[in-house]
Amino acid sequence: MSKRYSLVNDPLYYVTVVLFALLTTGLPALIGQPIFMPIAQTLALFTFLIIPLRQGFIRQTVLVMALWLFIQFIVILLATLWAEQRVQVAFANGFLYRMAYVNWFYEAGGALRPDGFSVRPLARSLELLGVTLGSLFTLGLVGIWFLVRALNLAAFSMGALMLSIGEPQAVIGALPLWSLVRIAGYAGLVILLAEPLLTSNWNPVFYLRERRRLLLTAVTLLLVGLMLEFFLPNFWRTLFR
Repeated sequence: MSKRYSLVNDPLYYVTVVLFALLTTGLPALIGQPIFMPIAQTLALFTFLIIPLRQGFIRQTVLVMALWLFIQFIVILLATLWAEQRVQVAFANGFLYRMAYVNWFYEAGGALRPDGFSVRPLARSLELLGVTLGSLFTLGLVGIWFLVRALNLAAFSMGALMLSIGEPQAVIGALPLWSLVRIAGYAGLVILLAEPLLTSNWNPVFYLRERRRLLLTAVTLLLVGLMLEFFLPNFWRTLFR
């Protein structure tokens, strides 16, 4: 007897995920849409995540999340390298942010990293609350909004810095490793915290037992990312500048 068909086990499902990640990221970025881009990304990713998560397919949900975020990051990065002037319009105060980020890297005028917690404590705190409480009470929708915006900014920052460095080591030197580790933790938390409301299962014992690996991985990545942010950026720019 043939196995029962499941949409999330169909390779075409993941091809569709890739296509929507390309469409909702590349087009808005190149035409400079700071509001439409994260909205389109959020709604599309939310839809693709809900389908496997509703059925309890955590592995497939993680695969969808990882695939989407990878494509999203690469698209924003390549778009920035190809059309920086257009892509910066897709970010609020994109030009000023880009200049501030480059100035920080070269320590121009004592500039601070514009996406750092010390510079944007309220925004970063709101981001963390959005990923956690927002995901818990909105099926992950609010958490995804903050997640895709954080990744867009990380990719744009890397692209802008690569153009500024302009040397072979730029790929590594411009890599915001601390941000990517933190964002990976966000991704795991969004999946984990979206499930209770979606499945009407609020039993903490279930999640401690059945989702322990995802919980530990997500929390560890988040904490490591936050700790790295305190010392790695300055070391990174000293090493590769």
